Amino acid sequence: MLFVELLVPRGVFDEQERRSLAGRLTGRRLLSAVDGETVAADPGVIDLFDSLSHVVVREEEVWNAAGRLLDASQGTWYVVNVIAGMWGKEMSEHLIARITAELAQAEGNPEPRAIVHVISLPEGGYGLHGRAQRSADVLQLIEQAKTGPAAPVPDDMIVDPVCGATVPLQDAVILERGGKTYGFCCTHCRGHFVKQLSDAEASS
Repeated sequence: MLFVELLVPRGVFDEQERRSLAGRLTGRRLLSAVDGETVAADPGVIDLFDSLSHVVVREEEVWNAAGRLLDASQGTWYVVNVIAGMWGKEMSEHLIARITAELAQAEGNPEPRAIVHVISLPEGGYGLHGRAQRSADVLQLIEQAKTGPAAPVPDDMIVDPVCGATVPLQDAVILERGGKTYGFCCTHCRGHFVKQLSDAEASS
């Protein structure tokens, strides 16, 4: 559920290179775990996010940076705007690191000139199927998409019961309820789970 807009100066990349850059910034690539990652997403949730994510690459005709107009002779610059739904704050560090790493790999430069903006939407600011989706609606879609962990879960990790993310116990948002310990990737998932438990208890 990402909208990724990559801005590049006109004439720096040909069409094939722009297509390749777009392929590097898909929801699947940005949200999948890579070497060194401590959080792994559920494969079904990755499929959902990828199906609802869009990437556009735009060549900007006029680009002024550091007080001068840029053109192809001055090399590569990137500005990336990522709309990350209601979880921009929680996802910003991961997205900034992953996007910068993908651009670095594409360019063959460990420090590409890239500015990444991760933009959160307010509650109800995301629309799907002709209506506003609130965090509870999106979390319900995520719950339905879960398929289970792709690999056995180590003892020092816990699976978020809402989104299926595998999270280190030390980083998890913990809930103790009914003698059980639950771990979540963020407070949104914890709050959704608590509401579901409360609704179930009230109706029984």
